[in-house]
Amino acid sequence: MVECYYLRLLLVNVVGPRSFEDLRTVNGHLCATYREACEHLGLLENDACWDSSLQDASIVSFSHQIRMLFAIIISICFPSNPIELWNKYRDFMTEDFLIRMRHHTGNSDLIITLEMYNEALIAVEDMCLTIANKALVQLGMISPNRPMHDFFD
Repeated sequence: MVECYYLRLLLVNVVGPRSFEDLRTVNGHLCATYREACEHLGLLENDACWDSSLQDASIVSFSHQIRMLFAIIISICFPSNPIELWNKYRDFMTEDFLIRMRHHTGNSDLIITLEMYNEALIAVEDMCLTIANKALVQLGMISPNRPMHDFFD
């Protein structure tokens, strides 16, 4: 669904494409996705403001507050690359799950696991469903593994 938006944006702004591959080609470079082509053409808003907001929040906010901010950003502001923002700030959004598991296991050397990232994704998706009635996959994100959530608890 999200990729259709980028395709439409290219169809409106690119003059004389002869194929869908032409739409993804910018200055002789074949982009992997329509979104990437839109970025290279300068058709998308820069995510710097969202990155800056999350960076500030990661310094002064708790994990659940950072997840809420991230959910608001991806649900309402539609950043051009939400996965990149997730990858950059996911450790901050997952820190409370790590602390909980360290306390539960008594192992202070425990590090963040894929299961903990999944828990954070589920929490973010639940917020996005509340805010905009949209799952993460509809917002250009990866979908959490909900059956893994049952195992984590």
